[in-house]
Amino acid sequence: MITLDSTDEEILDEMRRIRVLYTLKHTMRYQSVRDHDVHSESVAEHLFAMQVIAQYFLPLEDPHGQLDRIRINELMLFHELGEIETGDILFHRKNDADREAEKQAAERVARQLPEALQHIALHRLHEFDACETAEALFADAIDKIEPIFEMFEESVLPAFKRLHITRDMAVARKRDAAEHFPYMRRFLDAWENRAVSLNTFPA
Repeated sequence: MITLDSTDEEILDEMRRIRVLYTLKHTMRYQSVRDHDVHSESVAEHLFAMQVIAQYFLPLEDPHGQLDRIRINELMLFHELGEIETGDILFHRKNDADREAEKQAAERVARQLPEALQHIALHRLHEFDACETAEALFADAIDKIEPIFEMFEESVLPAFKRLHITRDMAVARKRDAAEHFPYMRRFLDAWENRAVSLNTFPA
């Protein structure tokens, strides 16, 4: 059982166990294939991974079950609605114009959904963006923390240098999002220490 006093190596071993479920992200259906020589991830795969680690962190961060689990699932499912049109833009390259374009795209996409989904999709998207409810704060922290699980293997860590993502870029927003979630913060610290030891970030 992981505690806040667990060592970095114990935390990293736990991350490896969690990542067993990540294998499904690379298990192709219909006997199709993917080029695994180039690291890639769809937005939908990111949303799946958020569900995985939310299942792990919920009982740790909310041991008394005060958070609304269904609401959290909805927040995670719909928060990237605009990217159906705009695609994903690296966070450190996204500007105010990009954010506004994504917001407008989300409105258009929502109107294309079945009427039964339109309201809940937009409502949860706006709730996620406002990041004021306890559930939105948790979902946002999961969104920020999830990439450390995706970017765990040594084979994908060179992407930080290729994309010119510095240590501060990689962890500052994650640290802020995890401010009220000590277990997520502890995992982030262990991951960051390992990344630094592996000379992950550009000078």
